[in-house]
Amino acid sequence: MGSASAVTDRITHTPPTCYNKSMTTDLTQDETNIRAARAHSNRSIARRNLLGVADSLAENFIAVIGDGSFVPSRAAYLKLFQQDFNSPKTSLRYERIPDTIQLSATHPIAAEQGHWIATDANNKTVYTGTYMAMWQHTPDGWKIRSELYVNLTDH
Repeated sequence: MGSASAVTDRITHTPPTCYNKSMTTDLTQDETNIRAARAHSNRSIARRNLLGVADSLAENFIAVIGDGSFVPSRAAYLKLFQQDFNSPKTSLRYERIPDTIQLSATHPIAAEQGHWIATDANNKTVYTGTYMAMWQHTPDGWKIRSELYVNLTDH
């Protein structure tokens, strides 16, 4: 087990910079900011707000969605949401629930691990699974750099 000063050093260190903008020195605040960005993204999906969904994504975003399909860009990911939003009777609502968020001690990135739920227009659970997201600190705050979803159950 490390000394108390080692723990204090980890919490109060000056983190690396990204694009010449420092992250906060308060790791708890960084985690709070990431959780708030995730909550905003979830609310945006529920409201069918494509701009709100886009707001959480880095420009170089990529993903692997629940069925294993690769989504090569932010634009392609947003197109999937737009198609879903355009069909409200058959669309699914996705909610991501963070279980843990870990901030890198050496880079302006963070790892989010959690579980997700997809519900239909009648609020019935259709799919559930786990996910992992990489967050990147940018001049505009924390943005999702990549996501990996694994569909574990069909209901």
